[in-house]
Amino acid sequence: MNINSNLSGMNAARQLGKAYTSYTDSINRISTGQRINKSADDASGMTIADSLNSQATGMGQGIRNANDAISVTQIADGALEEAVNIINTIKTKSIQAASDAQSPQSRQAIQSDIEHSLEALDRIAETTSFNGQKLLSGEFTDKQFQVGANPNETVGISIGPADSGSLGTTETGSLSDIDVTTFEGAQKAIEIADAALGQVDALRSSIGSTENQLTSTINNLQSSQINLYESESTIRDIDYAEESMNMAQLDMLTKARIFATAQANASHKNVMALFKQP
Repeated sequence: MNINSNLSGMNAARQLGKAYTSYTDSINRISTGQRINKSADDASGMTIADSLNSQATGMGQGIRNANDAISVTQIADGALEEAVNIINTIKTKSIQAASDAQSPQSRQAIQSDIEHSLEALDRIAETTSFNGQKLLSGEFTDKQFQVGANPNETVGISIGPADSGSLGTTETGSLSDIDVTTFEGAQKAIEIADAALGQVDALRSSIGSTENQLTSTINNLQSSQINLYESESTIRDIDYAEESMNMAQLDMLTKARIFATAQANASHKNVMALFKQP
């Protein structure tokens, strides 16, 4: 029996410290819901989980970008639908003027109506915009939208002009050149209106295809994002049932080691009992 070195007490204290550290880590995992709370918990697992989270977060922003692009296409398509209605009105007026039952005065009145319609068409082309960017003026071309978490995962959108000066044919002229004050002019106006309708329909077809592509991209991104979060969860998150059982075991082990430490320290009392006077 000695008092200079309490080896059993030192060993019990060391084991108690280890148990207490493990018990504290278990409580921390349960409180956060995560198996990895610091790099020391699982260095390689943390690296993989962080990479998966970064990919998933990037995909989330890509989805938002794709939704912005869909908004652009929907705004443009809605405006072009109204442009179609205006062009159809112009064609109807042109057919009305292409009759010699019309007098010069009535043809002039029809021409005035057509000019008002052209003003409305130009107003649509000038004012249709998204976030300050004009969509139908011919300026919105080769615009790129990042729709993925990696470089160059983009979707491009180009929307041609839809103003009266840009719609028509190179042979007969544009909508802005329409003059139905004569029979020949009215005939030419019908041809111009038909060509303009074809151009607008081509624009809408291209926009519709792009919107479908964006919708498919969003669906794919959402599925991939869920899979990435699931993979991250498998690595980072705890199983509460398993961790609760582990914490209960550590709790009992800690109490046992506290008792062992107390017993080891009691040996000093036995030594001191030797010095008591009888």
